[in-house]
Amino acid sequence: MPGTPSKTSARLCDGDLSRAQPQAVRLDACSACQLKCPLCPVTTGATHKLIGVGMLALDDFMRLLDHNPGLRRIELANAGESMLNKALPDILRVAHERNVITTFDQGLNLNHATDEALEALVRYQTEVVRVPIDGITQKTYEAYRRGGDLRKVLSHVQTINRYKARYGSAKPLLRLQFIIFDHNEHELEGAAVLARMLDMELVPRLNWSTSVFAVKDRERVRQVMGYADRDEFFQETGRHYCHHQCLDLWRSPTINWDGKLLGCCRNLWVSYADNVFEGPLEDFVNSEPLRYAREMLLGQQPPRSDIACSQCSVYARMQESGNYITPEKVEAALEKVAATAPLS
Repeated sequence: MPGTPSKTSARLCDGDLSRAQPQAVRLDACSACQLKCPLCPVTTGATHKLIGVGMLALDDFMRLLDHNPGLRRIELANAGESMLNKALPDILRVAHERNVITTFDQGLNLNHATDEALEALVRYQTEVVRVPIDGITQKTYEAYRRGGDLRKVLSHVQTINRYKARYGSAKPLLRLQFIIFDHNEHELEGAAVLARMLDMELVPRLNWSTSVFAVKDRERVRQVMGYADRDEFFQETGRHYCHHQCLDLWRSPTINWDGKLLGCCRNLWVSYADNVFEGPLEDFVNSEPLRYAREMLLGQQPPRSDIACSQCSVYARMQESGNYITPEKVEAALEKVAATAPLS
């Protein structure tokens, strides 16, 4: 039986788990990307219709903060490469001045970056920067990060570290994301060494696909990850590999660069609002469709065609296994955000 929501959860949800009062959001600073990663929805064109190609304007960012003084954390990456946005240093500065934590835990490929932007990550105390480096040689790196230059990426990471030393700062925490493919699985140990050399935290990940770039030495991957691929993860846990992303409908709703409300980072089909920069976020995230979506994820309502979850593989796995989001998971996710938010 679901437990009784804590005081923190009740404060954030008003005791109604179909509603949200987010202290955090994911706001895409740029939906364009200079790389052509084969499995990425930007490369395949899946993002073109709903997300489009564009960059977050500084004025829109300031409007979001003006309308939502309770926001405490903003993830500034989603579909594209945020470093392509020339306004990024000013966006980070404004967030820092407003006492809002910034992160890039969705990832920065760092193939192109100005010195000003790299310094801003440190100067304005960005908390986390995740960098996808799926190979320790140019050959293996560009096998997936097509159009990428590993030397530039490593140089930009080193520049961040130099600024961290200059400012005497531990931030941002740097994460080296290593997605395990058939062409790089032999470099897992080398990636760990590279991460230590660059003062980064190694974050290995399973391949999105179980058929394209599928790993060959499944036992080797299983020893590192616990599972050889995402299908095996589901078979053993009853959950989609990205099941945690569904919690974003409560803790950190996704906003497109142009103000469209997407709800979560996997949504490529439905906009729940045209422009959330025009008013308080709480009004938009508690529309009837989004409240219904949360009830779907809780297993309280059947799928509905106008809800993005109905087209999502994560929700399909929930239906298959009956392993829906629980009130306890929502509560824990909200309390984690509240605990890591800066003091007002």
